[in-house]
Amino acid sequence: MKSLPHAVVMFALAGAPIAALAQSPTPAPAPAATPSPATTASPTPASSAIPTLEPATSPLSLPYPAFGESVSGVVGTPSKQYPNVNLKQAIAIAVAQSPTLAAARADAALAAIQVRLTEAAALPHIAGSASTARSRARTISTTTGTATTSTTTTVLTSNNLAVQLSQLIFDGFRTIYQISAASASRIASAETYRSQLQTLAFNVATAYYNVLTAERQTGAALASLKNAQTQRDLVAAQAAAGTAARSDISNADLQVAQARLTVIKAQATALTSLTTFATTLGLSPREIVQPVDDVPADNPGAMTSLPVPTYDDALKRAYAMRPDWAAAQEQVVAAQRTVRAARAAHWPTISGTASAGSSSTDLGGGTFQPTWSVGAQLSFPIYDGGTIAATIQQAQAQQAVAEANQRSTQLNIESAVKSALVTLASAKSALAAANQERATADVTLQATEARYKAGVTTLPLLLQAQTGYTTALVDQVNAAYAVRQAEQQYLFAIGDNVQL
Repeated sequence: MKSLPHAVVMFALAGAPIAALAQSPTPAPAPAATPSPATTASPTPASSAIPTLEPATSPLSLPYPAFGESVSGVVGTPSKQYPNVNLKQAIAIAVAQSPTLAAARADAALAAIQVRLTEAAALPHIAGSASTARSRARTISTTTGTATTSTTTTVLTSNNLAVQLSQLIFDGFRTIYQISAASASRIASAETYRSQLQTLAFNVATAYYNVLTAERQTGAALASLKNAQTQRDLVAAQAAAGTAARSDISNADLQVAQARLTVIKAQATALTSLTTFATTLGLSPREIVQPVDDVPADNPGAMTSLPVPTYDDALKRAYAMRPDWAAAQEQVVAAQRTVRAARAAHWPTISGTASAGSSSTDLGGGTFQPTWSVGAQLSFPIYDGGTIAATIQQAQAQQAVAEANQRSTQLNIESAVKSALVTLASAKSALAAANQERATADVTLQATEARYKAGVTTLPLLLQAQTGYTTALVDQVNAAYAVRQAEQQYLFAIGDNVQL
């Protein structure tokens, strides 16, 4: 019992807040001095000794790396410090900043312009023309007999004004099919843009919860390091008192070293996840954007989550809401209309023309006389070297590709919905199991504290119960964020992860 007072001091140090350790992790201390005479009473652990996993709000507050030589230039001062954002705000930032989404908007605009171009073929075309010319001619006349030669010079001015009108009358409905195909392509492009918007929102949500998970894991690593250092101090005190072998210190040092390594890796993961989160939002990786934690820090198991629907209900919602399915359907429609337009090239084309104007050709170009004409033109293919047949075959091949893509999209949707439901159900079950684990660890810790207070158990067993409680907290936190990730995967699978 000579080491008991020192053990009491070490146990009290174990209750120091994790945040303080996060600011300045310290290496394992040297072996303690000879302890003072023992007392007979068993100490009661302070309430602060119970492990907590408060979120590490910024891994930047830790030195990088946490132990060892510092690395300069790896973590610099951010160019801009953004306020904390929730998931909806993060998605809004990504929509405004993402270059991928800007390109998708441009593609949708190009598809809309293509509709205007195809519609122009069915509308009347009106063109005006005006011309003026001045000509000079010299005439030489010669008479026989008494030869006489005369030269006459004539100067004329010709002015013309005209308006031409042309209108397509019939082309075998080819233009109508082309307009219909372009309209379907425009709708498909708009749905593709919406699909890319949902994909961006899902990527933002994934990066969002990756940051929160990594920061909580950093806090858990610090808690584990704290426990390892406390146990090392206890072993050192026991070895100094002669109740433990000096070789046990090496084993304790190994646990501390491993815990330090875990802190360094966790901190690096947290910093990397912050960088990924910023770039996903379309921001510079030097800029720090901190997501708001929507998982309760004190009791993650108490958070609300989405219910798990049946597969048939989820699949119906996916077919009704997913824009990539609507885009695939419209692409098939566009391909079918393109085939019909290609076949319509075999039909004759009838166009009407009309023109009206005024022209003058005299010395001054001022004697205008009205002119007009009305007519029709019929053209039909006789031999084109197989161009029409090749165009039809090309359109049919494109239709086959569109139909295959539609089938592939259907299979992807069915697979994604089923996988998302399985993941969500599994995550919710894992959270329930983690809640039970934490409840059991809580009871075990309370019982061990009571036994230790009564003097019927040892401090290492109390620290072991503390470590088990910390592990249960970590498992519960990981399970809670796994549910959040599964929810986003499910909402993305049914096309409801962002309100459009």
